[in-house]
Amino acid sequence: MKQSRFHAVVAALSDVIWAGVLWLLCSLPLVTVGAASTALYYVTVKCIRHERGSLTKSFFRAFRENFRQGTLLWLLLVLYVLIGLANAYALGSMGIERGSALYYLVRLLLLLPLLLFPWLFAFLSRFQNSLGGTLKFSAYLALRHFGVTLLLAAELALFGLIVWLIPPLLPLLPGVLCLLMSLSIEPVFRPLTADQNEGDAWYNE
Repeated sequence: MKQSRFHAVVAALSDVIWAGVLWLLCSLPLVTVGAASTALYYVTVKCIRHERGSLTKSFFRAFRENFRQGTLLWLLLVLYVLIGLANAYALGSMGIERGSALYYLVRLLLLLPLLLFPWLFAFLSRFQNSLGGTLKFSAYLALRHFGVTLLLAAELALFGLIVWLIPPLLPLLPGVLCLLMSLSIEPVFRPLTADQNEGDAWYNE
């Protein structure tokens, strides 16, 4: 019994790492980070947590199905950050003082993508909606469950810090981070999936 449990843990850990490697490979063009993140969340919940289907096949199917919308949403986040950085630079060149309210407001607004990112691609992996609808509902979830949002942002920031300090860990961590985030996101999603995908019971577990 102990040996079979050990094998199950090793197999699950291997799946988590492999899902993260798939995410890393599909994110290398950078513009595809959104689609890859959507696929990573999908297989983390379906294949790793609920042991349904083939991880690799499910990952690439989710990647293809959400490629357009996932890529557009990611590029919108990147554009938002670039505009925010340009505004911060412009204000600095205008001599805006470091202690002013405007100085801190501009930098605070730059944190919005960090708060929205986990909800956005997790939501896209599970629900069909328009681009605008996905943005609006993800923003609603981020505000409605703000405590969870802060926890997710902290986990994402910690992931970035670890990778910054120890770059060789990058292939090992994306799957672990996504699994950790799913533990907070899935309780929020569960009531929303109660009436959909009746033929795919894992949605409601």
